[in-house]
Amino acid sequence: MFTFLFKTTTYFILLKKFRHQIILVIASLIGIALINGIYEDIYKVAKVSQKESLFVLLLIKWFLVLCIVGYNLYRLKQIKLSDEEKNEILSSEPKVYPPTIQKLLDKKTLLSTTDLIIKKYKI
Repeated sequence: MFTFLFKTTTYFILLKKFRHQIILVIASLIGIALINGIYEDIYKVAKVSQKESLFVLLLIKWFLVLCIVGYNLYRLKQIKLSDEEKNEILSSEPKVYPPTIQKLLDKKTLLSTTDLIIKKYKI
């Protein structure tokens, strides 16, 4: 139940730290989809009129896609995390819990409503 909160917090920290890179990757995916759409349109036109230009068209398409992917990988490799940030992201538990949350975390199993009803009427 609380692991969701911890995971959400971790994702929020990652989102906050890598916001520009995430936006760059999403924009790149949109760019690749746009390149693919343009390629498909030109392919349909060139298929009818010029068969020898299809190979060049295919090479240009994949060159552009590889340039976008390469640029994204280059930008992502340049990100350096300090030891403090790594520990903050990788730490799975906060230091202080309220008593009610600590009581729930100390339990071995959390029973749902269905589990409680089955347990109550079990013979």
